[in-house]
Formats: sequence, structure tokens, C-alpha cells
Amino acid sequence: MILKNLITTLLHFFVAIIMIIITTSFYSSHYNWVYGLYLYLFVTFIVYNVIPKHHIKGIRNIFLKDYNTAFQNFNDSLDYFNKYHIIDKYGFIFLLNMSDYTFRECALTNQAYILLKQGKKEEAIDLYKKALELNSKNKIAILGIRNLN
Repeated sequence: MILKNLITTLLHFFVAIIMIIITTSFYSSHYNWVYGLYLYLFVTFIVYNVIPKHHIKGIRNIFLKDYNTAFQNFNDSLDYFNKYHIIDKYGFIFLLNMSDYTFRECALTNQAYILLKQGKKEEAIDLYKKALELNSKNKIAILGIRNLN
């Protein structure tokens, strides 16, 4: 975990430096680094908001208490990251994601949460078990199963 966070932090740093170097090669002023940081912020915004868009919509719908739509959003997220599992597995590189969990694990645990809100305890336990199949150290799934048994 520490190594993964270190790699992600270094990648953030190097991406920012590369963006600053790119902009300084195009613009010659004292504020080149500002343009580079804007470019870095733009790139990270795209990476964080475009690739996991279904996941983000699901989280927003949970906050809006629109659980049926959120559940479908997480299904869409699962489909996307099952199709592109390399992006999910190495999200700390491709998505600059410092989370302990992959998007697939998070989608499953979020769906389990939704099912619990709807009173579907057994189905929620099944989803927590699926999350544990992806990562046996997923604390959310472990605690979810422990609390439901």
C-alpha cells in the first residue's frame, strides 16, 4: 500500500512537471509554470471524471437517494471496468488513483449498501462476497459481512 501510494504520488509529480515542461517549450514568459499547472489540472480532471463517469454518477445518485438509478450506474461501472480490467487493476498508474480498492470492488460494495438500504440483506451479503473475491483484504466487505451475520 505504501509503495502504491508512493508510486501514485511520484506519478502525479512527474505528470505535473511534464506539463510544465511542455508549456514552457511553447510559451516564453515568467508564468509558464502556471500554464503547465492548468494543463495538469485539466488532464487530471479528465482522468478522474471521464473514465469512471458511471461510478461518479452512482455516487451522486446515492447522495440524492435515487438508489435504483445508482444501482444501475454501478452496474455500468462494473461492465466498463470488467471490459477494461487493466485500467482498474493498475488505476494507481492510469487513473492516478490512490485508493486501496479498485472501481469494481467499490461498485460492488456500493451496490451492497444500496441493497441494504432497500432491505435486501442476503443479496447484499452476496455482493460483499464478490468484492472479497476481487480483494480478500477489502475491509468494507469484511465489516459488511461481519455486521450482517
